[in-house]
Amino acid sequence: MRSYLSCRALIAYCLLFPAIVHSQIQKIYLHPKAVGGGKQSQFIDSIRFIPLEVKDGIEIGVYNNIQVTDKYFLITAYLNKTLLLYSKKGDFVKKIIYKKLGDSFFPSYNEQTNQIVFLGNNKNYALTSKDQLQIKLNWDNPRNKKYFKKYTVDLNDTLFEFRKEIPAENDIVQANYFYDDFYWQGQINTSPLYKDSIDYEFKIYKQNKLAKGFFPYNHINEARFLYTNESISFNQTDTPYIRFLTRPYCDTIYKTVKDSLFPAYQLVLPLENSLPSSFFTRPFKNKTDRENFNRNNGWMLRQVHNFYETQKFLFFLVGYLSNYEYYVYDKKTGVTYKARNIKPDSSQYNLQLLGDFNTVRKGNKFYKTQKAGDLISFFEKNRNVLVPKELESFLKSNPPATTPVIVEFELKN
Repeated sequence: MRSYLSCRALIAYCLLFPAIVHSQIQKIYLHPKAVGGGKQSQFIDSIRFIPLEVKDGIEIGVYNNIQVTDKYFLITAYLNKTLLLYSKKGDFVKKIIYKKLGDSFFPSYNEQTNQIVFLGNNKNYALTSKDQLQIKLNWDNPRNKKYFKKYTVDLNDTLFEFRKEIPAENDIVQANYFYDDFYWQGQINTSPLYKDSIDYEFKIYKQNKLAKGFFPYNHINEARFLYTNESISFNQTDTPYIRFLTRPYCDTIYKTVKDSLFPAYQLVLPLENSLPSSFFTRPFKNKTDRENFNRNNGWMLRQVHNFYETQKFLFFLVGYLSNYEYYVYDKKTGVTYKARNIKPDSSQYNLQLLGDFNTVRKGNKFYKTQKAGDLISFFEKNRNVLVPKELESFLKSNPPATTPVIVEFELKN
């Protein structure tokens, strides 16, 4: 990105905020039309299977999402609005049906409190986006509490019962736990309802007061943020207090060390995949104008997400204006690989593990669900391949083909 608010602006910004540490930035060269491919075994090892206990009346379905806690796997089955809890060994623990809460409620795991949180709108009120913003700006008004509802399930309590709670300001403004007694917030939007024109893309709060702000923008009419809602992407590392941060419409990946921030990597793209300078200066006429621009320039950079680093590789998702792709970057060779071009073979059970949008990471381990039928079919066709010990009894039990098996793996180091 070559704009006035691209990462070149960081030089001037450092004069205002000494918490930004100077460092030599490393470049990641990416050409979306000419990315490498290879064998999955070059990138992945430590594959382990965790079969989930088969229970009558329990169906997960195709559209599901996995969340990982220290003690449980949480699998959300979206079609029937069910949350299933399994132990880390795959034993069935609990079925939680959240359909009765309403259409706007979905489970989100809060690692700090070890709770499953369901936050949504009160169905008795139809709120426009303008209404919601006005409520956020006047949250101290007690009457505004009625527009939202919050329920939690405490994972420290084996009863796993719904508890009704009063939504807090951090819930509504989407402020997230950072470290110690600090919170961070990275929601970005524009509106004439704001009184102050200056806001920050990345904010750090202490006791509900702004402690630091990074990357200022015009809160009322910033051209690049008109008629859209964007957010910072904040990714944990394997080291306490260190995270990676990325911004919308910026090609730089930043590293934070507690409340200090510095640029670590820069994504270098061809001109055809880079946003023109006019994107940052010419306001869109309306929402339709912006949507048309996105459709007509679907492979221009929007934002980097899910950035993860090992000693050998970088793994990240690139969001373009209308497309998404996962990539793996080899730090030694400087080659970028498209995850979908990385092919598994029989040594890894023909499982496509990279590039799956249902894959999640906790620490240095990745997790995804795989249908038992895929594994059964593989071993039937490859009888010379040894069945992993943890799968032997499970596959012999003839599980339904749709039964999920959790696959755990790591990127090579």
